[in-house]
Amino acid sequence: MGSLLNVLCEVCGAERARVRLAAVDGGRAVIILDQKIPPLRDSAQYGAGSGTQIPLLDFPGCVGYSFGAHREASYSICGEDAVANGVLLESEGRKEWRMRRRVNGFDLELDLLLRERAAGFINDRLSKAAAFFDLFEAILDGRHFADLRREREYGGVPAFDPPFIGEAPAMIDLKRMIGAVAASDISLLIEGESGTGKEVVAQNVHRLSRRQSKPLIIASALEMPHSLLQSELFGHAEGAFTGASRERAGLIESASGGTFFLDEIGEMPPPLQAALLRVLQEKEIRRLGESRRRKVDVRFVFATNRDLLDLVRKGRFRKDLYFRIAGVRLCVPPLRARKEDILPLASFFLARCARQAGHRVPPLSPEAVRSLIRHQWPGNVRELRNEAERIVALHGGAGAISGAMLSTHIGEAPLEDDAADSEERGLYGAVQRLEREMIRDALRRFAGNRTRAAAELGITRQGLLKKLKRFPALA
Repeated sequence: MGSLLNVLCEVCGAERARVRLAAVDGGRAVIILDQKIPPLRDSAQYGAGSGTQIPLLDFPGCVGYSFGAHREASYSICGEDAVANGVLLESEGRKEWRMRRRVNGFDLELDLLLRERAAGFINDRLSKAAAFFDLFEAILDGRHFADLRREREYGGVPAFDPPFIGEAPAMIDLKRMIGAVAASDISLLIEGESGTGKEVVAQNVHRLSRRQSKPLIIASALEMPHSLLQSELFGHAEGAFTGASRERAGLIESASGGTFFLDEIGEMPPPLQAALLRVLQEKEIRRLGESRRRKVDVRFVFATNRDLLDLVRKGRFRKDLYFRIAGVRLCVPPLRARKEDILPLASFFLARCARQAGHRVPPLSPEAVRSLIRHQWPGNVRELRNEAERIVALHGGAGAISGAMLSTHIGEAPLEDDAADSEERGLYGAVQRLEREMIRDALRRFAGNRTRAAAELGITRQGLLKKLKRFPALA
């Protein structure tokens, strides 16, 4: 439940979330969980919104005003009861929305800081909060959780299949977030560099969901030309274009009842972004060459290795689509940010490749271990897997793996301490080392998310990028 509240605060931009035992017969309620996060300082993300004004927030702005009066207009909100007890409050000189829901003897309360009269953006946050209230109610009712197996070594996170190996703090948090949101139908955006395992995350989200018996359809916006992407996603009617000899269901329609995973969402051309937004809003698709629309019941999961907010600022990605797909953001950290996971991953891949080749599992020499750990792994887990396959193919029966058996670029990776020793000594060198450690700690704490790391450090994202050029080992 604590993990759920952390996700709730981050996704909705909330300052505080509380779970308490509901008071009975006028007694005093007992708070059992109280999650607080500092106000976010990313003005580009939490500035004025430009969404559509709906009656739900057509309020005079006075303290004590309740948006429960607009309950009839709350059709655009997931979970009508989530807005029934909302009220505008003022505490410590700040105005904030407070939302509350009572379920099975528990209260969930959420404070949404009202920074500006930005109706479109605030409506989006309320919509996400209401969806999480529904998930909270599902958890307390025990819905969709009966068949989930648990592993003790992960401290209560679900068992993953395919394996999702990682014991770094950022990975444990990611696993718990996956377990928390898998049962909901809220849209997910998986962020991370190429090769970090975003598709594995999507596969586990599907397997842990109530849709696990239905299809998981996987597609990529880079797999096919843009001219064919619309037909592939939405399908087409017979004769819709040259070569369309018969009607065909699209990938989204084929995933009906299950999960649709679209990788590289940042590469989708703008015209298709508008079409995808309609699918997400209306839950219906229109095949190319048809006039009628078809209803679809699909859970959407997206992935990207690009900074979508940066693309939004540059006008290359729709802002309304971004907020629609990013119901929950799951950040997969790069391998260089979780070096404690390198050896477990290497052992896993070596064992799997050795079994497939009919060899015994080769041990790693101390020299090979040092080389693997100090390498920066720009290709992330995919690069490590390919290295394991190469080692087993070339040296599978040669006994222990020495440093000389590794690829040349891995064996020649410089030690971070060597780079530090080359810095200018004295006061300037000490400042440089402190700055590098603070940046490394912030990136690790936020799983490689540069926007949030920059906010934590009190600098702009562009400022952080400039500093990362000075410290290439952190990039």
